[in-house]
Amino acid sequence: MVEFRFDIRPLFTQPIVKVTSNLLPHTFRGDRRQCLDATSKMSEIIDRLGQLSANAQKLNTPVTTAQRLRMSENQTIYLLADINQGNNGAVIGLLKVGTKDLYLFDETGQTRKVENTPCILDFYIHESRQRAGLGKDLFETMLADEKWTPIKCSVDRPSEKLLGFLKKHYSLVRTIPQANNFVLYEGFFDDGSSSAATKQTNGAGNGMYITNSPNTQLFGATYLGEENNKKRMQRHLEATPNLASQITQISPVGRYGARRPTCSMAEIIHSGTTPTKGAESGSEHLQTTNENISTN
Repeated sequence: MVEFRFDIRPLFTQPIVKVTSNLLPHTFRGDRRQCLDATSKMSEIIDRLGQLSANAQKLNTPVTTAQRLRMSENQTIYLLADINQGNNGAVIGLLKVGTKDLYLFDETGQTRKVENTPCILDFYIHESRQRAGLGKDLFETMLADEKWTPIKCSVDRPSEKLLGFLKKHYSLVRTIPQANNFVLYEGFFDDGSSSAATKQTNGAGNGMYITNSPNTQLFGATYLGEENNKKRMQRHLEATPNLASQITQISPVGRYGARRPTCSMAEIIHSGTTPTKGAESGSEHLQTTNENISTN
């Protein structure tokens, strides 16, 4: 538990509060002077918990700071406190979430641009209060408030403890390999957009778009999955022309597509067209020379 030099109870009128870029608890009510005092105290709380989270994950710099939250309009921090602990109460845990536009691999290795992806950015429960169900209470409060489901959340560089937490409470085990630091679980794309991926159409819903990038074809995710996913991937590869054939089929445009001037010599050599007058004179001279040689 993390105790502070000031009384945290005016800030935590309930065990879990939500803090956005204004650095004020969502339950806060007060005048301008009280607002300035509350933001100063909340900044200290966030910085302290962010540093403890970084230490627990063995990170060089904290992922969560008050300054970063102030600069991020699409991020939210949920704080869990025990107001009955000690004289001033104590803060127990922190959960930072947000949304991002990400390029992600789906189960078949296709690249998708997913807009406003739900992201778990930082999660920490003090070591003295772990394995008591408090982390799940904090996580469930966030899910209910954001209207998210665990399987639809991406996780940014999760620790082993966080992976174990998701496995224990939400049975999330099988992941979809990604090229970035985010972890996705099987079922993230199960919203009817799989058929859109097969048909190679764009705008599959929920902000998801499919890109037919050459990088995807050359360096696609090496996802194995179930046996039926293997067969589906094999059928997709057989049906999709290789990159070289796609390039050769592209029609030239601009100045590269302009008509080339006719080459007379090329026509004489390759198409057998009638030679020009100068060429005829040369042929007659060559024929006369050959007749003289035969006569002699």
